[in-house]
Order: sequence, then C-alpha cells, then structure tokens
Amino acid sequence: MDYVCDYIIKNYIKNKNNKKNSESFKIIEIGIGYYFNVAKSLNNYENLNLIVIDANKDAIEKAKKEGLNAFVDDIFNPKLDVYKDADLIYSIRPPRDLQPFILDICKKYNIPLLIKPLYGETPISDLKLINYKGNALYMWD
Repeated sequence: MDYVCDYIIKNYIKNKNNKKNSESFKIIEIGIGYYFNVAKSLNNYENLNLIVIDANKDAIEKAKKEGLNAFVDDIFNPKLDVYKDADLIYSIRPPRDLQPFILDICKKYNIPLLIKPLYGETPISDLKLINYKGNALYMWD
C-alpha cells in the first residue's frame, strides 16, 4: 500500500497550493481497522493533521497506542464536525456498502475522496478510476 501513501504525498501534501506554510493540512482516513501502515507513514509529515476513524473501539485504542490521532465514529450516523475542514478523506478497502456514506460526507463539505477498493471489487459509480503506477485507485473530486 506504499503507493497509496505516495499518491497522497505527491498529489496533496506536497501540492498545498491553497494552504499557507503555517496552516496544517487535514487528512482523514475512514475505516482504519487494524491496518496502520499508511496512516503511520503520513503521520511523519509536518503541518499535517491526520485523523483516523473507525467504528471499532478496540481498533481505535490500538491506533492511539501506535501514536495516531484516532476517533470512534459511525459512518452511518457521523459526527460531522470531525470532517468539516478536511482537505482529503481516504479509505483503504472499504466495503462497497459503506462507500456511499463516505461519499455523502465528502459531497457535503466538498472534500476530495480517495478510495483503494478491495481487490476485484468495483467501487460505486460516482468515483473516477486513477491508474497510479499500475494500481487502481478511485477518486471523487
């Protein structure tokens, strides 16, 4: 999944044209589960406010122990204040039935969405395919 991190760094973190140097860039990962590698890699960048979200309390406690800024949230009934000022929301392998709910949050606040789907699963139709270094990523922008 290094390519997901690489894509985010090159296309969002290093391309902060709309941000002043002193402003932090807010990225949210929805549905972190127990896979912390991408978030931990992104968390190393200065002026980055990375938040990870999951409905599983145990996963969030483990994420906090890994040094991540983690919150429990139910995407079916989200605490919208958490997402309000995000510059990017991403999700790695979210089930297809969750994708419309994630997209609804992004549309509400006009936040770009990046999804790395489960292998062989077709994401929802609102997302645009991006072939990044031979890997399928899907974007709503």
